[in-house]
Amino acid sequence: MSITRRAALGALGAAALATPAQAQAEWPKGQPIKVLIPFAPGGVPDIIARIVTPKMAEGLGQSFVIENKPGAGGGLAGQLLAQAAPDGYTLLMGTVSTLAIVPAVNPSLKYDPTSFAAIGLAAIVPMVVLVRPDSPAKDIPGLIALIQRSPKFDYGSSGNGSILHLTAELFRLRTGVKMQHIPYKGSAPAQQALLAGEIDVVFDALAPAMGQIQAGKLRALGLAMARRSPALPELKTLAEQGVAGVEAYTWAGLYAPQGTPAPIVQRLNAELLKALKDPEVAKKISDLGYEIASSTPAELAAHTAAELKKWTEVARAADVKPD
Repeated sequence: MSITRRAALGALGAAALATPAQAQAEWPKGQPIKVLIPFAPGGVPDIIARIVTPKMAEGLGQSFVIENKPGAGGGLAGQLLAQAAPDGYTLLMGTVSTLAIVPAVNPSLKYDPTSFAAIGLAAIVPMVVLVRPDSPAKDIPGLIALIQRSPKFDYGSSGNGSILHLTAELFRLRTGVKMQHIPYKGSAPAQQALLAGEIDVVFDALAPAMGQIQAGKLRALGLAMARRSPALPELKTLAEQGVAGVEAYTWAGLYAPQGTPAPIVQRLNAELLKALKDPEVAKKISDLGYEIASSTPAELAAHTAAELKKWTEVARAADVKPD
């Protein structure tokens, strides 16, 4: 090998080795960091992003811009992240829908959620079983008995293939009860339909249901989590009431495009962890009924893969198809 050739290869090698450090040194550099939100304003990822990014901006000395990109049940934002440059300036506040359920229900979507660079989990919101106060069901065994003796029993969701839909299907698979799915265009319309008597039960996230529960307009029968929620500690889990294997929650976590340099991912994770530890940020999150659930990038990557596997199995077993 010639000296010139050897020198050229050495220079290329040095450049490759220097790239992560260089990326860390130059980033961020006067360019706002865009955070894609897979749903309209007011949902879990939108709220969490608007709470944590101002504090992250303080640590990075760089502003964040929130961009709501609803569509395809949360899948549009996932596709946009897959197409974005891996430079640390486009992130996604992902959810169980975008990272696990939509890919499980609609495999034709052109992105692999496990290929994204996981940054860190931020919060989780457990799913809760809701009925009207006049329902004969006072607990989960009572609900199962009511469904079994009812000639027709309808449950509502925020749409076909949503976390509300698949949580109910998981419950149906574990208990063997027969229920009819009635999809609505969002969680709020499903709750309104329940209040109006159009449907009999809704499996919804605890946070958006807290107001109705506390006001006595809806009755919470059980929590689809392995442990009780600090937001409603008296509410028993489904497992405590005899229904094992129904653990469902939505979550919010930060992701970057595949190939984002590791130093940028680590820096973003560090700033996210600092934000979540801030007392003001923590209070805002807990007051809304969310639970802080910080993680390392590796832990979020493992969590994403596990959730994708779980909901893919549920979607197949329940024969859930895309609209």
